[in-house]
Amino acid sequence: MEYHNPTLRVIRILEQIDANPAGTSLTELSGNLDLPKGTISPILKTLAATGYILWKNNRYTIGPRAFELGLGFAGENDAISLIRRQMRDIVAEVGELCQMGVLSNLDVLYILKETPNTPISVISEVGRKVPAHVTGLGKALLSGKADGELRALYADYPLTAYTKNSITDLDVLLRQIREARRTGVAYECEESKADVECVAVPLVLDGAVKAAISVTVPKFRYDAEKRRQIAEVLLQKKKLIETVSCVQNYHLEI
Repeated sequence: MEYHNPTLRVIRILEQIDANPAGTSLTELSGNLDLPKGTISPILKTLAATGYILWKNNRYTIGPRAFELGLGFAGENDAISLIRRQMRDIVAEVGELCQMGVLSNLDVLYILKETPNTPISVISEVGRKVPAHVTGLGKALLSGKADGELRALYADYPLTAYTKNSITDLDVLLRQIREARRTGVAYECEESKADVECVAVPLVLDGAVKAAISVTVPKFRYDAEKRRQIAEVLLQKKKLIETVSCVQNYHLEI
C-alpha cells in the first residue's frame, strides 16, 4: 500500500506523543522522528488548537479530542454494549470497581469502567495506560500469548517496579501468566498501586484474547472469600460474554 506522507507524518507525531505520557518536547519529537522542527511545528500548533494535543511547560501530551475520537468505536459496537451491561451487573453483585482494558503494545489501555455507589472505592480513569506486567488486566491479556512470544516482546522492555510488590523478574511474570491460562483468572496484589488488589479474566472473542475485564478492590475490603466471590462472578460473566458474542456474531475490533 502506498501511504500519503503528510498524513503519515501527523499519525507518527500523535503516536510519539501518546507513547510518552509525561510529555515530549519539540526537540525530542524532531530527533525521534528524524524530521526538521520547522516541519513539525505547524502540525503541533494545529493539533493543539483543535484539542488533539495539549501544550504545557514546553511539552506536548495527548489531548481530550484525540481520546474522544479513539473511543468512538465503543458507541455502536454490539460487543462493547454487551460487555458494559455485564460490567454493571458485576458492580451490582460485588460492590466494587469494574474495568475493561485492551493491550496497547505492552501497556493496558483502560476503555470502560463501571463504579460502585460506595463511599470509599478505587479511583480510576478511562483512557489511562498502565504497564501490563503490574496489572491484573495486563496479565489476563498477556495470557493469550505464548511464552516464547512474551519472551521476545519483553527482551528489551524493562519490568519497572511501581511498588514493592511489582514483578521485575520475567520468569516470575511468566509463571503467573501460565497460571492465568490454566485457571482463566489473573491477579494483581498491590503491584501497580499500594493497598489495591485486582482480579481479572481475559475475553476470548473471534478465537483470540481481545480484551479483559477486572474487579479492583481496596485492600481493607479484600480477603480470601472476596477474592473467591469476585473470581467466580468474573468467570460466569466471561462465559456469558463469549457465548453471546459467538451466537450473535458480535465482533470486537481492537
